[in-house]
Amino acid sequence: MSENKMHPTAVVASDAEVGTEVSLGPCAVIESGAKIGDRSVIGAHAYIGRGVIVGEDCQIGVGVVLRDGVVLERGVHLGDGVVLGMDGFGYVFDGQRHVKIPQVGQVHIGAESTIEAYTCIDRATTGTTVVGHNTHIGPMVMIGHNSRIGSHCQIGFQAGFAGSSVVGDNCHMAPQSAMAMHSVLGNNCQVEFRGAVLRKVPDDSHIAGYPARPVEEVKRLEASLLRLPKLLKALEDQQTS
Repeated sequence: MSENKMHPTAVVASDAEVGTEVSLGPCAVIESGAKIGDRSVIGAHAYIGRGVIVGEDCQIGVGVVLRDGVVLERGVHLGDGVVLGMDGFGYVFDGQRHVKIPQVGQVHIGAESTIEAYTCIDRATTGTTVVGHNTHIGPMVMIGHNSRIGSHCQIGFQAGFAGSSVVGDNCHMAPQSAMAMHSVLGNNCQVEFRGAVLRKVPDDSHIAGYPARPVEEVKRLEASLLRLPKLLKALEDQQTS
């Protein structure tokens, strides 16, 4: 640890593995079995849970929480307050009350991806919630359990992904867009601002609206709605004449 920059208030478990040239900020916590790759930076008050793997050259912001078993590949950047690996939101009603379904899966973030401030990604119920490599996710995004986000994607701020939603590679989702549970967005797709994907969308689609549909169809619908008051006025005038 002689080559590392470790703040005296940082806490590192005796069996954690910390690489060389690692920086640990004030009050950072590294739990048992965690592995921190060379040249990674762990911000103040960050929490690295049991068995977490942080790859080389990662940047972990202030107050980040990585729950047990989270895996970050090389060069991942996490903004302040990001939470990865919390329990997915799963309950079953037993006739009297809602009973929590155990969430025992993981979260895996691909190399060179960026997740900005206060985004939350839930662990899978079983299996793994996945974000591909070189994908960039804006602030305050919610990704539910067992979701899969492809590589080379861009996700705008405040987007939401219900559990088990799937996004292909090279997709662009604008701010406040959304995916319904078990919906699928193909490769090379673009979803416009506040678009809501409720079903399976084929590759190379450009969609908008609620529910999301092809942009040209939405434009025609919007144009018709804009003309509707004038058409209704003309019909009323015709009926009274």
